[in-house]
Amino acid sequence: MDKVFLYIDILGFKQLVESKPEIVQKVFTSINELHVHKNTEFQTIVFSDTVLIFNKTSNHSHHFYVTYLIEYTQQLFYKLASLNVFFRSILSVGDFNYIELKNFNAYYGTALNWLYQSEKELKGFGLYIHKNLCNEVITFDKISIDENYHYVFLCKSLTSLYKHTLGQLPVDCDLFTQTDSFCRIDDELRFLRLINYLRKNVEGEKIKAKYEYVFQIYKSYLPKFFAVFEKEGFMPFVLNPDYIGNIDPYSI
Repeated sequence: MDKVFLYIDILGFKQLVESKPEIVQKVFTSINELHVHKNTEFQTIVFSDTVLIFNKTSNHSHHFYVTYLIEYTQQLFYKLASLNVFFRSILSVGDFNYIELKNFNAYYGTALNWLYQSEKELKGFGLYIHKNLCNEVITFDKISIDENYHYVFLCKSLTSLYKHTLGQLPVDCDLFTQTDSFCRIDDELRFLRLINYLRKNVEGEKIKAKYEYVFQIYKSYLPKFFAVFEKEGFMPFVLNPDYIGNIDPYSI
C-alpha cells in the first residue's frame, strides 16, 4: 500500500552512544516531543538511529501529509541543531506496509528498500524530498539536486527574509517583532555559524564534506547574504548593527 513517509537517519549516532549517552537521551526526548505524536493520522517508529513517520490512513491528500511532515522535520531540526546533532531525512511516497500483530508490529515495502539505499548515497544532511512529491511543497523553498531529489530549506526564516529584502543588508529590526515570519532567525544563524565552523575544523574528510555540501547549498541560494555573512562570521549584528539576537553568538 502506498504511504507518504518520512525516513530520518541521525548522523554520528554510534559516536554519540559511545561517548555522549546523555545527548542520545536528549535526542530521543526531542523526537518524543514532536507534535506529530498528537496527530492520529500518523504512526512513528524509532529504532536506534532511524525514525520512520508515515500516514496511517488515507483521509487526506498527499499535500496535507507532505506539509505536516515537513513542519515536523523542521521542528526536529531546530531541536537537534541546538544539541549540535544533525540528520539526513527523505520524504517520499511508495509501497510501505505496517502491520500490528498480536505480539509485535511489522513493517516492510519496496519503497523502504530503495529509500534505505538512497539515503546512503545522498550528500550532506537535512531534508530531501523525492520528485514524486516535490510539487506538493508549497510553503518551503527547495532546489533540485539530481534526477530524483530536491533539497528542502528548513531555515525558512532566512529564506523568507532573503526574498523579503531581495538580499539587501542591513534590514529593519522591526521586521523581527512585527511578524512571526522571521521568528527563528537566531537559531538559523547559529546553525550557519556551526556548519561554517565544522566544515573547516572537523576531523575526517568525508564528515567535513557533508558540512561543506550543506554550506554551499545555502550559499548558492542566499548569495547576497553570504557575501556579508562569511566576512562577519554569521553574527546577528550583520542583519542590523543594533540587532543582538537571543543566542550567544560566541558560543558553539
